[in-house]
Amino acid sequence: MRKSELYFEELGDRFDSYMSDYDVDRRIELILHRLWPKNTAVRNCLEVGCGTGRISRAVYPRVEKLTVCDLSGGLASSVARTLSCEFSQEDACELSFLSDNFDIVVSSECIEHTRSPYQAIEEMIRVTRPGGYIVVTTPNRLWFPVLQFARLARLRKFDGNEIWLWPLAVKSFLRRKGCLEIKFAGCHLLPWQIPLIKQVLPVFDRLSCRIFLAMINFGFSARKQILSNKI
Repeated sequence: MRKSELYFEELGDRFDSYMSDYDVDRRIELILHRLWPKNTAVRNCLEVGCGTGRISRAVYPRVEKLTVCDLSGGLASSVARTLSCEFSQEDACELSFLSDNFDIVVSSECIEHTRSPYQAIEEMIRVTRPGGYIVVTTPNRLWFPVLQFARLARLRKFDGNEIWLWPLAVKSFLRRKGCLEIKFAGCHLLPWQIPLIKQVLPVFDRLSCRIFLAMINFGFSARKQILSNKI
């Protein structure tokens, strides 16, 4: 078992203690109401990095079939038992699924904990069917110095791998991969841990399609290109 896999397996039930209900709720709002493709029937959905299933439970009613996966097989199997769905233990950078397989691939706050976030995005595109979508959220590199301060001050509980990305660099990457209908939005203009700030942050979240470059977390959706048959 690799070190990174062992770390997430050992987190187990403590995983939720590293998360904020407020943060998760805002990310669910971001995924389902700002990035989720409208008027699109989703028969087959994959969630990459399901953790304890907070996002899975929100996505489940919107799809006909859900498959969850995580680097921790224990976490993925627990979510699958709760939702009666399929699961697999997977490295996001080396997904074992067939290419062109899922109508939509969802991942929230996962790719930054991989050894190569861009490779993880590329794998999600690969397993998505032509014309299907990927929907991903991740932290904004702009705010990485705050993370470093939190680590030095021992305010950060999570001690896993952290590779944060620049939103515009992600947009360029998606374009190079031939993705269409690329859309960005975000959440948390300021740290939600600031006292009383939660009362005003949702107001800025509603403007996130315009100000995502300044927000702590950003999300994106993109449609995989449909390749025309060549004669």
